[in-house]
Amino acid sequence: MGADALLLSGVRIGARVQIGARFIAQPGGVVGSDGFSFVTPEKSTVEQARENLGKAVEATAQSWTRIHSLGTVEIGDDVELGANVTIDRGTIRATRIGRGTKLDNQVHIGHNVEIGEDCLLCGQVGIAGSSKIGNRVVMAGQCGVSDNIFVGDDVVAGGGTKIFTNAPAGRVLLGSPAVKMQSHVEMQKALRRLPRMAKQLADLKAALSGKT
Repeated sequence: MGADALLLSGVRIGARVQIGARFIAQPGGVVGSDGFSFVTPEKSTVEQARENLGKAVEATAQSWTRIHSLGTVEIGDDVELGANVTIDRGTIRATRIGRGTKLDNQVHIGHNVEIGEDCLLCGQVGIAGSSKIGNRVVMAGQCGVSDNIFVGDDVVAGGGTKIFTNAPAGRVLLGSPAVKMQSHVEMQKALRRLPRMAKQLADLKAALSGKT
């Protein structure tokens, strides 16, 4: 751990974690907990759902086998963690948090995630395992990022956005699934018009059938 660190009550730092200078961790933060990694001997229902997009899943008795996390966590200079932030260590390689990044209360960073420099992740953001976040990315409260995807530099995601696929650099996102903010606004406008359009369609059908 570098110079001038401030660890408040209840902070826990795991083995082999490397932290830069001027690190701040608010109460209850956990850095270097075991990653949430489990597999089944046979093909799991999750793997089946991914293969066929959920069309058919054959449920079988399954027991989960733990994959122990042998990696660690590497945190750059000037990083700040809010209360109850949790950062899992990597399975083999390190989970990484770049210089100057700030994580708000209850943010969760999964195993093998790499977050760039000067990012801002607000309350209850969750980043699933092995995703890579670029530099200067901003995610408002309750954003979620799926596993094994890339979010480019300077992406801004509005509150509650769920990012399921790669996001190009500089994109402003909103919604679930995430789309361009302009597209999301137009989609919401269209949704509000649906009841009126449905009534108009019913009136047209009645008129064409001579029931008016």
